[in-house]
Amino acid sequence: MSQQRSFSLKTFVTLFFCGMAYAITYAAPFVQYVFYDPTLKALGATNAQLGILVMIFGWGNILGAPLGGILSDKFNHKTMYICGLMGTSLLSILLAYNLNYDFALFVFAGFAITGLFLLFPAHIKVVRLLTDENNQGKVFGFAEAFAGLGSVIVNTIALSVFAWYVDEVFGFKAVLIFFGLCGIACSVVLYFLVDGPAKLKEKGTIDKAKEPITLNDFLVVLRCPGTWFAGIAVFSTYTLYCSISYFTPYFTNVLGVSVVFSGGLAIIRTYGIRFVMSPVGGVLGDKFGSVTKVLLFSWIGAAVVVTTIMFLPPDTPIAVAVVLMLLMGVFTFTARGTMFAVPSEVRIPVKYAAITAGIVCAIGYSPDLFIFILFGHWIDTYGNAAYNYIFIYDVVVCMLGVVSALLTFRYKRRFAERVGEPVGSAA
Repeated sequence: MSQQRSFSLKTFVTLFFCGMAYAITYAAPFVQYVFYDPTLKALGATNAQLGILVMIFGWGNILGAPLGGILSDKFNHKTMYICGLMGTSLLSILLAYNLNYDFALFVFAGFAITGLFLLFPAHIKVVRLLTDENNQGKVFGFAEAFAGLGSVIVNTIALSVFAWYVDEVFGFKAVLIFFGLCGIACSVVLYFLVDGPAKLKEKGTIDKAKEPITLNDFLVVLRCPGTWFAGIAVFSTYTLYCSISYFTPYFTNVLGVSVVFSGGLAIIRTYGIRFVMSPVGGVLGDKFGSVTKVLLFSWIGAAVVVTTIMFLPPDTPIAVAVVLMLLMGVFTFTARGTMFAVPSEVRIPVKYAAITAGIVCAIGYSPDLFIFILFGHWIDTYGNAAYNYIFIYDVVVCMLGVVSALLTFRYKRRFAERVGEPVGSAA
């Protein structure tokens, strides 16, 4: 039986550096989000080719994460975690010294291996093991908040590094090297902060008599309804997260809000609200004894806001638009702070934490493969009318989340009535 573990100073410090590791892992693969034009110029790539690079990385969620989850549970998750972060860091430096599109194709495939096959499932397991099962909402909420804070820190410094150089290509090269050095330094710190399986057994955090992970364990987790409920929770929440980036051009192109004003709100929404509401969502999940309740109300709230925005007239007061955009951020990041705590709520054992994370990642982050292409096609084809299609899509996905949440409650009740049966046996 694992010991009760509350939050300590070390827990918060470890969460901060886990957040930094998460930010660094995604900084290089998504470098074009901050340095779009310099990326094009440095790699000699077209806009479509940049999309291909992101797609290659996104396939790591589908192909790499589930297998990585098996290995993280079967072997040493700490080793997988550190190797993943170190690998991404070295690839970033390697790309800096070989700036061309053809080489970038191989590097982004490497990012998928190091970031999504090695690091991500292990990251979820590391975070879950930082505290007991009664504090899972809180620990994942703070992990999400620190990931957002880490992104702000890393990208702000990267912008300063880039500004030192007159030549954009040299500046871009320096940014990639900076990402790599940050990752190496973070790897060293986490090596001393994160406990491996042996240390966790010593502390009684995990069972000493742990049975070896087999392929059958993967199938058990895959068949478990709770795994799919967790996957849909991430899918619905991540869809909202992807969609809110389109609210900025909607407010400028349709409602007539200025670009500067709308962009400033986007920064507050993406970083400020994320840092505050992610841990709030987690704390509320633990207080209510169910992170799914928090997700349910978040999806309902988001659906109401999106529906309201859809029917706003062009002469809507700016104050109303501001409130709605910020509310959208509140509901989205409240959900993001709790979405990875669902496996704990549906009683999937810690033994399967990384396997579950891999499968959930494959389901939940699958929008990366199609959503930006779909939304972009709608905007190219229908102009401003496309935003209504986007909003309708968001409402449908929110309702999918609501249905999944209701089924989760039913599943939990039936599971409670059949305590003692294997994780995959409850219907």
